[in-house]
Amino acid sequence: MRIIVQFVTLLLTFSGYVSAGEVSTATNNLEQVQKQAEAGDVSAQTRLGWVYANGIGVTVDGDKAVEWYQKAAAQGYPKAQFELGAMYGSGEAVANVAKDPIKAVEWYQKAAAQGYPKAQFELGSIYLTGEGVKKDPAKAVEWYQKAAAQGLAQAQTSLGWMYQNGKGVAKDGVLAYAWHNLAVAHGNDNAKKLRDLTNLNSVQRAEAKRLSENWKPGQILSR
Repeated sequence: MRIIVQFVTLLLTFSGYVSAGEVSTATNNLEQVQKQAEAGDVSAQTRLGWVYANGIGVTVDGDKAVEWYQKAAAQGYPKAQFELGAMYGSGEAVANVAKDPIKAVEWYQKAAAQGYPKAQFELGSIYLTGEGVKKDPAKAVEWYQKAAAQGLAQAQTSLGWMYQNGKGVAKDGVLAYAWHNLAVAHGNDNAKKLRDLTNLNSVQRAEAKRLSENWKPGQILSR
């Protein structure tokens, strides 16, 4: 059992889904986390929700996961709101949670309104596909921009793709390249392939590189 827990811990921390500290706390001090959660600590409630959703040290229990996430989300904790959105958005078969795009949007919106970048990114993707909302590429761009301005590489390369293909925004190869380049700098290796597919001349490429290199947190690239 310990080997399984260690493997799942490594997998989830490597993917960036949770921090090593969160996993350590959740698996090694479960009793303490439970007490903190029962006392109303939103961080502990969220950790406990994650523990039950993933079955780390406990039996997987989707109802308990949702219950603890909701306790923290009701107190306005954006990470818990995001996790609820993720559960309803994908339909967690392992946690026995039915997919519900409407609920997913509801919780993502609450977290996104508080500036939680991952929720903003998910909303962008939802408006792009139209699952749970009316399809609206322009709104997708708006939410991608909010997350990208905070440095979320996924949102930056998604925004690059929007400019690359003229989805919800005027087609612009320079801005496409710049956003992809910024995503690469923030650790998104997949963005490199998209960046290199952008057809630019040497002058345009130099402008795109300048834009990305001069980017500051909170800024939305424009020209």
